[in-house]
Amino acid sequence: MLQTYVRALYARLRSPSQFAILQLVSSTFVLIIQPLTMTSTLHGILNTLQLNFQPVDEYRKYIGRSFYLRQLSENVSMLAFLGWICVIHFGPNQKIYPYLSFRDADTKNDGYTFELTFWASCVTWVCEIVADWMVRRIMWWCFEFGVTGEAKRDFVDFPLLLPCCL
Repeated sequence: MLQTYVRALYARLRSPSQFAILQLVSSTFVLIIQPLTMTSTLHGILNTLQLNFQPVDEYRKYIGRSFYLRQLSENVSMLAFLGWICVIHFGPNQKIYPYLSFRDADTKNDGYTFELTFWASCVTWVCEIVADWMVRRIMWWCFEFGVTGEAKRDFVDFPLLLPCCL
């Protein structure tokens, strides 16, 4: 749900600075918060508060899986969003969705264009991929946890997971 909301938000951003601010906040959040969730300190706090009863290794697998699924949903939702705005802009339904067709007379002077939305979203997607790659490296270096390896093991252990992801 969150990824769908964020992508819908992109459709209404009106300047490159708005895209930059949103992406800076998002990438910073991922780069700081995601590795912190894997620390023994946070695990201990959650255990003390009786919010988590897993051993630290299982807890890290859970965090790694959630990160993998987050990445998957980011990529799928961005690809769907880019396809969606292309279909609405160029497709036959543009008259049905004038708010998102990028051709409304009211949008001529405010910088809100298809090109801005499409290319800024592509840059945002690249920034997300780079931030996720950096988080994967942090997880490997600091916790010796491989997100990709864990995902591969999950797909082998739970073969029905693959059709669900697709």
